[in-house]
Amino acid sequence: MILFLVLFSMIVSVFFVGMAYREQRQTIRNTLYATENGKPLIPDLTNSGNEELYFYYLTTTEGNVLESSEAFTSDFSYNLETIEKWQPQKDEFHLKWLSIPHNHHEGKKGDRDKLLFIGARPTILGDGQNGFIYVAKDVTFYVEVFQNLLVVLICILVLFCMIAVWLSLSMSKKAMIPIQHSYRQQQQFLADVSHELRTPLSIMNTSIDVIEMENGNDFTPMTKEVVIDMKEEVERMSRMVQHLLLLARSDSGSVQFEMVLFDVVPRIRQWVQAFDAIAKQKEIVLDIHVPNALVVKGDLERIKQLVYILLDNAIKYTPVKGRVDLFVTQQSKYWSISVQDSGVGIPVDERQRIFDRFYRVEKHRSREEGSAGLGLSIAKWIVEAHQGTIEVESVINQGSTFTVKFSNED
Repeated sequence: MILFLVLFSMIVSVFFVGMAYREQRQTIRNTLYATENGKPLIPDLTNSGNEELYFYYLTTTEGNVLESSEAFTSDFSYNLETIEKWQPQKDEFHLKWLSIPHNHHEGKKGDRDKLLFIGARPTILGDGQNGFIYVAKDVTFYVEVFQNLLVVLICILVLFCMIAVWLSLSMSKKAMIPIQHSYRQQQQFLADVSHELRTPLSIMNTSIDVIEMENGNDFTPMTKEVVIDMKEEVERMSRMVQHLLLLARSDSGSVQFEMVLFDVVPRIRQWVQAFDAIAKQKEIVLDIHVPNALVVKGDLERIKQLVYILLDNAIKYTPVKGRVDLFVTQQSKYWSISVQDSGVGIPVDERQRIFDRFYRVEKHRSREEGSAGLGLSIAKWIVEAHQGTIEVESVINQGSTFTVKFSNED
């Protein structure tokens, strides 16, 4: 639509210029060929101002003026400058600016620079010699009209663009209303379902524990295996529900962060110690590299959850007799937590997607490990809530390193 308006404006402008040019050209041509008794008819322009022709000159080939008529006789010398050294061989038409000094006309109408449309043709003088006729008309008015027309068209175009932008924004907002409503309903549904599933899952977990305590000694090997599988599945579902509920609350902005100052080093030692048993089951060397003390500001529980997610992922995807190292370092502008493993690694084309919800690099293996693909999404949310960054470096079959950086500024 905007392109159409611009094209229309250009067509109108070209049409206006073409019509004005043909009209003025015909007027000048008629004057060039006007005769009386076989001689050129010289119009009287003394009192015409600049409404009609501006000047009329009949000259010799040497440039001497034989007959003349001007709207402003005081402009004689300036007029001659416009036709100086111009000797037409046929009908010719030129546009030339006539520059006149300020107040030259003593306040008369026309005290300004003028655009003259000048026509000229060769002629035969009375003595048989060659000569030239020059006729000029002031077309400054048409230039001003054209400029005003352009201004009007530009204003219309700008107004149209503003209206188009306003309409686009209004329509886009209206179009987004059902989408936003659907998204809010989805968030609310996810939160409600996650909340409702917590209770039955807790009951199921407790019931399995009771069954094990009361009848565990009487279980056959098959029954024990079934009960263990049931308990693992319930625990996996409980973690998934807990993660879904947390993400639903984070989307709605209802999760509050309690930013406090604390020494992260003893906390890190305590959190890593919780994974010692799991690491030993796979004969994985779990080591930490931390300074003596490091006071930071953040939400203690969320930082703990972040470390748990990174360590849990590292141990899950590190083969037997592998290695996992956790580093805590401090720089001038930031402090960081890095978890390095000797696991399977992450393909280059999947490194950006691992932070998406429910995305898993090796889906069958993730399912076996009890992963739903939500941990790293939660980790990224925690990091961003602390105004930090999380990065991953990985080499296939050599391992991955997740690095989280937090600003030292309060």
